[in-house]
Amino acid sequence: MNWLHCSGPRGRHWGRYGAAGLLLAAPADDGWQVLLDERADWVHHGGTVGVPGGAMHPGERPLDAALREVSEEVHGLDAVEIDVVTEHEQPCPDCGRWVYTTVVARTARPHRVQPRSFESAAVTWVAESKVERLPLHPGFAAAWPSLRSILRMPG
Repeated sequence: MNWLHCSGPRGRHWGRYGAAGLLLAAPADDGWQVLLDERADWVHHGGTVGVPGGAMHPGERPLDAALREVSEEVHGLDAVEIDVVTEHEQPCPDCGRWVYTTVVARTARPHRVQPRSFESAAVTWVAESKVERLPLHPGFAAAWPSLRSILRMPG
């Protein structure tokens, strides 16, 4: 099993070595559009929305894990050029042993995408101003204010 058991109320985390995902942003008239993944109903926190991502392999760097996961989950980004802005770490507040790393990156435009994995119900570009209206994955919801601030930084 690929779970790390936690002593806090969360109980367990997917990815014994942590997890990573990619927040890919493209410019829009009123800010940014971000690529989000609607999780299939049967997965952990199914029906919620977050970034494409998943469990890290032993010794894998967060950037490599995020790019691997996005290539496994999203069709249409294989040849897309991205500029990595930064990595945002979000450790578990209960145990501190588990960390979700969101790689924040930018691309020139919203590219046509579709789910590649049965773990995703949909992948779509969403205006950053509308993200908070969605049923967000709890971890992504907690990280979103910081991630949105990163998006708004010049560069």
